[in-house]
Amino acid sequence: MAKKEKKKNLTLKTLRRMFVDVKPILGYLLLGFFICSTSVILALIAPIVLGRITDTIYAYWESKQIIGGAAVLEKAALFKDAVTLAIIYLGSGVVAVMNFIVMNNVVSKFYACGMRIKMSDKITRMPIKYVDKTPNGDIISRMMSDVSQMGTSLHSIIYILTYGFLQLIGVSIMMFRVNALMAGLVIIIIPLSLLITLSMASKVEKYYDKARKHIGKWYSITEEDYSGFDTIKAFHLEAQQNAAQAQIADDICREDRKASTLVNKIQPIISFTNTLAFAGICVLGGYLTLQGTVTVGDMVAVLMYARMVADPLDMIAQNFGSMQRVFTSARKVYDFLDEEEMTVNTSHEIPSGEGEVVFEDVNFSYSSDKPLIENLNLHIKPGQKVAIVGPTGGGKTTIVNLLMRFYDVDSGRILIDGIDSTRMDRSRVRDIFGMVLQDTWLFSGTIYENIAYGKENATKQEVMEAAESARIDYFIDTMPNGYDTVINEETSNISAGQKQMLTIARAYLANKPILILDEATSNVDTRTELLIQETMDKLVKGKTSFVIAHRLSTIVNSDIIVVVDNGHIVETGTHHELMARNGFYTEIYNSQYDLLR
Repeated sequence: MAKKEKKKNLTLKTLRRMFVDVKPILGYLLLGFFICSTSVILALIAPIVLGRITDTIYAYWESKQIIGGAAVLEKAALFKDAVTLAIIYLGSGVVAVMNFIVMNNVVSKFYACGMRIKMSDKITRMPIKYVDKTPNGDIISRMMSDVSQMGTSLHSIIYILTYGFLQLIGVSIMMFRVNALMAGLVIIIIPLSLLITLSMASKVEKYYDKARKHIGKWYSITEEDYSGFDTIKAFHLEAQQNAAQAQIADDICREDRKASTLVNKIQPIISFTNTLAFAGICVLGGYLTLQGTVTVGDMVAVLMYARMVADPLDMIAQNFGSMQRVFTSARKVYDFLDEEEMTVNTSHEIPSGEGEVVFEDVNFSYSSDKPLIENLNLHIKPGQKVAIVGPTGGGKTTIVNLLMRFYDVDSGRILIDGIDSTRMDRSRVRDIFGMVLQDTWLFSGTIYENIAYGKENATKQEVMEAAESARIDYFIDTMPNGYDTVINEETSNISAGQKQMLTIARAYLANKPILILDEATSNVDTRTELLIQETMDKLVKGKTSFVIAHRLSTIVNSDIIVVVDNGHIVETGTHHELMARNGFYTEIYNSQYDLLR
């Protein structure tokens, strides 16, 4: 019982939050409410007019039966009521079209667009650890599929709640004005179907929730199919990927089928209760008409009102699946928006740019049960070239993550030019670092645009000088359109080494006081590496630089080499000093060259 109550409260909370988020389009909603009100008023008038027409025709028929051919049909009144009824129905059609335009083409689209903007803005404030632990497909699913579900279903929910609520109240009042006994019969019987519908809500919602989770996995596998297309082909994994896709598709279909089965039971239940109500009104109305208590027109009006009571319930039945889907999607979107954000510092302290970096008793772990870096102490003087080496998983890249404040230390401090980095805004910290990472990142655009990304408002001359410094001008000149050559979305029209050199040129252009090179030459051939190494020496001259490399030949000229293992600094010194000690560094260095013998 407590679980059901909790889910009910969660659904109500989600619904309230959705309506809070529609404030930017409140004007359109008020217009939609006015249109719905107009539609309801027209709908309430129609049965009365039709009842008068029925009474006029019935009075003529009854008089004709009594006095024969002398009976007179009140044509003027009949014509007037017929025209009025035609205008009402025509107006209802126009109002329905207006409502569709406002609620569907305006409200839903603006709402969905606003939600995606909020989610995009949220991502910029979220810690790296969230992206690291969350599959890309899950995030894409929330931004695309779930937001679309919210947007397309929002107008249906608003329409049901406004139009249905107003119509139920208005119809109840009008029915009681015509005849309280028949109105009471309708009010008692028809809402029973609503109670049955609500009792099935939690089960349907559960199945849709499971289906949404499977859809997130489906997006992840689809993204893997495209990003790893070459690998899948090379290892003949097409059948395996297809099987995984098919399995998830079956899971989605299974949960959707369970939900649809329940939803499809709702319409017959409502139709059955509506039929009971109509039958009851026909029997009761016929009896009251024979007794002279009500007119035939009154009975016709009550029958129409009974149908109008059933309309909102029918809409709930028809849109019940959509409503449950939107609640499930909305919770996933709001869970994303409620995720913990990075702490924001209001301090205006700015490092001097000298490049001094100090680690003081730094402790950090990605998971509390698996300590990684413990009691790390390190002092890097301005302008020093520092190489960080060690086995995979030893903590090399983690040190860079902490420097850039992708993650914050669990304890201890990292000082940059004497200022604790946690007291600075993350953007200020990252503004003093230039980076060349092992995993290159280029976007769909020209070569010029990709290099210029390293510096705001960079000139063409600056871009060309950066390319020349990175020794990539020669290959740019061989491209069909030079600097205006467009790199395609998959970056498949340039080699892996060329991608890496473009990011190096970007770092040249950025010209930051502290430089981080994480396996910067891992994707280039030996000849290109030698060319780049010379330019790297120029790049890091006068700058504090951190070089992470498994290829130790690239860091032998470093001012200081820091050897890390299991998060601890086990050795420090120059290449010659460390080799002379014949310790862990010597073991790593010799093992690389043993493989080449």
